[in-house]
Amino acid sequence: MPVPKMKLAALMTALAFTPAVIAQEFGPDKVYLEADTLTDDQENGVMIAEGNVVARYQDRELMADQVIYNLETRKVRAIGNVRILDPDGTVRVAEEIEVDEQLSDGVATEFAAQLPQDAVVIARAATRSGDGMNALDYAIYTACPICEEEDKSPTWTLRARQAVQNTNTQMISYRDAIFEIKGVPVFYMPYFAHPDPSSKRRSGLLVPTPELSSKLGVVYEQPYYWAISESQDLTITPKLHTNVNSALDLEYRKRFYSGELYIDTSLAYDYEFDSNGDRQFYDTNGRVIRDPANFSGTMIPSEEKFRGHIFAEGLFNITNTWQWGFAAENTTDDLYLRRYDIDGWNRPRGLLDTMPTRLLSQVFAVGQTEDFYADVAAYHVQGLQNGDDDGEFARVVPMAFAEQIYDFGSGGLASVSGSMAFLDRSDGNDVRRVTAGADWENSYVAPAGLVVEPLFKVRADYYDYSIQTTSLTPGYEDSQSRTSALAAATVRWPFMRRGQNSTVIVEPIMTLGYGEASVDNGSIPVEDSITYEYDLPVLFKADPFSEYDLIEEGGRVVVGGRATAAFDNGIELRGTVGRRWRDEADPFFGVPSNLNGTASDYLVGTGIDIGKYFTFDSSFRLNDEFDLKRFEAQTTVDWWRIKARATYFDVKEDIVFGLNPEQVQGIDFETRIELTDSLEFAYKLERNLETNLNRNQQIALKWFDDCSFFLIGWKQSQINDRGVGDSESIVFGFGFNTLGEVNNTDFD
Repeated sequence: MPVPKMKLAALMTALAFTPAVIAQEFGPDKVYLEADTLTDDQENGVMIAEGNVVARYQDRELMADQVIYNLETRKVRAIGNVRILDPDGTVRVAEEIEVDEQLSDGVATEFAAQLPQDAVVIARAATRSGDGMNALDYAIYTACPICEEEDKSPTWTLRARQAVQNTNTQMISYRDAIFEIKGVPVFYMPYFAHPDPSSKRRSGLLVPTPELSSKLGVVYEQPYYWAISESQDLTITPKLHTNVNSALDLEYRKRFYSGELYIDTSLAYDYEFDSNGDRQFYDTNGRVIRDPANFSGTMIPSEEKFRGHIFAEGLFNITNTWQWGFAAENTTDDLYLRRYDIDGWNRPRGLLDTMPTRLLSQVFAVGQTEDFYADVAAYHVQGLQNGDDDGEFARVVPMAFAEQIYDFGSGGLASVSGSMAFLDRSDGNDVRRVTAGADWENSYVAPAGLVVEPLFKVRADYYDYSIQTTSLTPGYEDSQSRTSALAAATVRWPFMRRGQNSTVIVEPIMTLGYGEASVDNGSIPVEDSITYEYDLPVLFKADPFSEYDLIEEGGRVVVGGRATAAFDNGIELRGTVGRRWRDEADPFFGVPSNLNGTASDYLVGTGIDIGKYFTFDSSFRLNDEFDLKRFEAQTTVDWWRIKARATYFDVKEDIVFGLNPEQVQGIDFETRIELTDSLEFAYKLERNLETNLNRNQQIALKWFDDCSFFLIGWKQSQINDRGVGDSESIVFGFGFNTLGEVNNTDFD
């Protein structure tokens, strides 16, 4: 029944002696009551509600066995199974509680509260005042499930003589606090504070990170989080080392209405040191002295100075079609990142990516619709390897590409594209290229299921370049125009047969093509095609190049096929094989490209899937004598409590670009094994099988439950670059729900 607007006293009077009364249509200033019986005791100035009492004020609700309202003090006293539900979802429970008529401020005994994120606080007594302070005496706090089983304690608890929750600052502070694990005291803190579980962002100290490193010594990182505003924050992390000077890390994030910005940087004042943390010395030729104690010549010590790095990236919306962004990667020393174990320097940033041994700074814009794509970028590279000369790396100012696609339905698909690349060097060749092209392709299904896919391409290039040669041969400048065209067709004839428990598909494939160019390879500088390799993913393409400087001329034919056998029990087998022939050799295609001579190596791919539990894929490159030139294999396992991934590669030295021994033969392996429902073992290995050295090896053991985790790990790197990089570390990790966590990014 509707209830008129009134305070609690008047409402109780109206409902006196009325059993099972229910009030509805709540208003902002109304208090509503439900109870089995209601007694108006005018002699004692109280009103008593008993039996399944429910009182509501705005969004707050109180439930109890008995509620007594004092008409003079306007206090509400609730007795027996008291339960208060706050608007934020917090549930407070007590044996007895006395609050004001808004069901807010008051005093409770045998108090307990269920907070957000499954946090629980228990106290002998609790006091809640109007200034937003909640004081708890002899309090216990945990974010672990509370079990009623005998002799089973929460994983962790925080006990304190007094705890104070400030709802205005959303912080909880403790006096004389003891941290317990499984009921065993492990740490005493005279004062401790952490954000309320309902707090989203809060400035303050974060949990420190400890590590024991053979290079840096004992490492202690103490981050401080500064919530500058709702849209930006800064994490300041002093890093203390016992073997070398300390460093400072800064991590800044800001979100704009149109995008976001991220900056990660560090600063140190130190000399150059080796993998033992010892100062490095150089001879008069600038070479690192590996054993200074036994060196008889002149030694030059490394200079103590400011060193650091910066990684930054941003991405912003211009319109619904266009975005612009940037990425900055730079370091004062090419070995600084290895010396201080800086994370994230191999992570892709921005539009373009580069080699792991180089840093890339770029600014770019991208536009994209359903039938249009364009990008423009300018970038520069910093080398991190011994002997790298940044002056020999091109400054690209700019590089651009645009393509418009036209869908003619049954008439095929056409596109018009344009691109440009301006390469400038302070110590080397300068090359500028502008390209325009168009192509058309279609797919026809002939009788008997024969699929024919014709392709026509035309392109025009203009090059302007400045070539620097040796001191004995003068450099020169020139320009060159080139036009090219290609006509090709791919013919596929898939055959399918359905067996009793399987489906087999066999598909012979042939690609025929002929192309011409007005200028042969060799007349134009080669920049973007130096490390190209014709491989399995582009096996049946008539024009496999995504690069511009080299062009495949003349006739070519690719013959091969694909086959798949899929069984109803979830097993699938697949294979691909093919080879490419050309009418004449081109000396500007080297052996690694697989386009040298008149015939490519054989390309073979195999694979097997066993449901979702096991996958295996491999690719081969075999020469005329069927000698293995390249082999790669990847496999994944996801079975029971085991998850694993492994990659193996073996590349013969005559087809490795640059003959880098780290790229010849190796294995990457990673596994996670759930030993029990709460215990996990993890192992990771990146090993160079040519040198028998581990680029990266990690072992970790992690225990976890619903509210916490504990981790111990060991990591190793045996890649030594000028005396730096070979190191071992022991890392520790732990985390407690709502309190914070310590974890190393390598073991996430």
